[in-house]
Amino acid sequence: MRPAMRKLVPALLLAAAVPATAEPLEVLPTGHPVAQVRLGDRGPYRFVIDTAASNTSLLPRLADQLPELRRDAADAPLNAASGRTTTQIAKLPRFVAHGRTFRDLPAFLLPAGPVDALGVDGVLGADVVSTYALEIDAPGRRWSLLDAPTPTMLRGTLPPVPFTLDAARAPRVTVMLNGKPVPAILDTGARATFVNWAAARLAGVTPDTPGLSSGGEAKGVSRHATPTASTTFEVAVGEYQRPAAKVRIADLPIFALVGMGNGPAMILGIDAFADRRIVIDHPRGQLHIAR
Repeated sequence: MRPAMRKLVPALLLAAAVPATAEPLEVLPTGHPVAQVRLGDRGPYRFVIDTAASNTSLLPRLADQLPELRRDAADAPLNAASGRTTTQIAKLPRFVAHGRTFRDLPAFLLPAGPVDALGVDGVLGADVVSTYALEIDAPGRRWSLLDAPTPTMLRGTLPPVPFTLDAARAPRVTVMLNGKPVPAILDTGARATFVNWAAARLAGVTPDTPGLSSGGEAKGVSRHATPTASTTFEVAVGEYQRPAAKVRIADLPIFALVGMGNGPAMILGIDAFADRRIVIDHPRGQLHIAR
């Protein structure tokens, strides 16, 4: 899920008491990781942890309960995986995630769309998580957001994989696709992994390749649907290998919108780590994956 790509507006982080231990994590049937957050004294609310969303966002089911936000909101462009649209942006007076309090956090008020089917209240974006070491432990059903990884967090992990942050502070990592290097966006808000046709061809797959099947339609916040194909690839992130990973193929509009439209590109979704604990150390640019 990539509900926004815009310049981040820093929010004031208060030195509130921050839990040193992990908090409970919900994993939806779709694989999306969901954390509990609060808006002031209201909540808890269920937000998908999305490393590729530049801004934290509220879905209509929650935004409609807060008319004061809509009253003071301004129109804003929004680039999603399925294309560009327009939405509103408003400031959350007090937003709390993993014991950290953010004041006047700019947040998108998303329009109604396919994301509503997840049944959650919002999206926890890079404006919150990208300053910290983010641990998502899907098998253990817990998550952490700390200044730096603890020795316990890094115990039992493979050698770290380096990454950089793009203009919207989404992690970009090199993934080996059938042995070929492909630049990828690490997107914990995407339920599936996608490559464009340039990446598929680089890895030896064309529309005429035997065994290729329909991957259904890719839909996002903009409601635009993009047909996809599906097949398996050997996917490797550092020393972490998935020899027969199911990957969907489509030239999604987001690839062009984020400057990846002229060559091979990938969205590395949360499905790649469904059975793994990962630590995304944003300040140090290192991805740690459990063995």
